[in-house]
Amino acid sequence: MADYRAQVARYPRLSNDEVRRLLATHGQDREAANRTLIEHNLYLVLEAAEARKKRGVSFGDLFQEGTVGLISAVEHYKPADGDFHDSLVRVIAATMDDVVAQTEEAQRNDEAFVTACRLLESAQRLLSGRLGRPATPAELAKLLQWEEARVNVVLEMLREARVVHDQELVDYLLELDEVGDVDEIPGIEA
Repeated sequence: MADYRAQVARYPRLSNDEVRRLLATHGQDREAANRTLIEHNLYLVLEAAEARKKRGVSFGDLFQEGTVGLISAVEHYKPADGDFHDSLVRVIAATMDDVVAQTEEAQRNDEAFVTACRLLESAQRLLSGRLGRPATPAELAKLLQWEEARVNVVLEMLREARVVHDQELVDYLLELDEVGDVDEIPGIEA
């Protein structure tokens, strides 16, 4: 966070007269005026990111997304949008709040998927134990009161996760073997 503060400190806040002068710029000079307005309003991004830093999104990601919002707000500002400063604050806040909401939704989806995987694995062990054979997706769906398509999707995702995990483990063991450290793992023979 200190790096962001240092970056923002390089650009002091503009006076109202400076803001009005820059907003009145037209033609080829407008791009330079926008850049100046963006740089000197980065403090708004910093303040908004600090206010949301404990909401599940990294400070760096908040700052980056807020900066995108700031750029958009400056480049698309029209006097009809109201006060320039207030307009920037609104757009930056909306951009960051959207990122926070998307992150929270993704976390809820991840948690729901983990729960579904645990439920399915438990049902698989239970039902396979009772049947004395592997349970079919249709049987698992009936037990869990899920659609068979959902069972198949979760089973496939679990299979893919296991393949990736197994490959990562094999790669790790091969790396250890290459440097001669595999003998140090209990139960593993080179």
